[in-house]
Amino acid sequence: MDTTRLARATDAPLITNLQLGNWRISHPEIAQSLIPADVQSQWTQAITNDGARGRVLVCERDHILVGVAVVEFDGEMGSLTLLEVEPAVRRQLIGARLLNAVADIATTAGCLQLCAWLTADQVAGRKFLESTGWVSSGASRTVSTDPVEAENSTLRTDQIEWTTALAP
Repeated sequence: MDTTRLARATDAPLITNLQLGNWRISHPEIAQSLIPADVQSQWTQAITNDGARGRVLVCERDHILVGVAVVEFDGEMGSLTLLEVEPAVRRQLIGARLLNAVADIATTAGCLQLCAWLTADQVAGRKFLESTGWVSSGASRTVSTDPVEAENSTLRTDQIEWTTALAP
């Protein structure tokens, strides 16, 4: 049975393992630069500090953590800043459950719209969002590990914004 809930600080090690495992496949250059203990500490802090600015949610299948999502709030706009699902259970509604929970929490927080930023090579993520009604806004941005030297950074990527309206 699947359960979606707010994350607890004790989930931080499992979230770290899920994120880094996925990123070793999707973003290997970033994953290799991360220190697992630092990532876990950041997750613990994000979970325990959640409140008016956002939430961390997890999905468990038979009490095993199989997905995580992060939503942040900024007035009427919510941002889906992370959605990770264990590869072995993809296409089994875990992402949809997390996305529905994110929409519910964002709506309760007063958001009228959600956005997410994806790179051009995140085809599966784009198709997933499109299948749930999200559309490209046409906006783009470049993110870098070195904002001062973004053009020269080795970890630089271009992203496209995807949005969806939330029911009031």
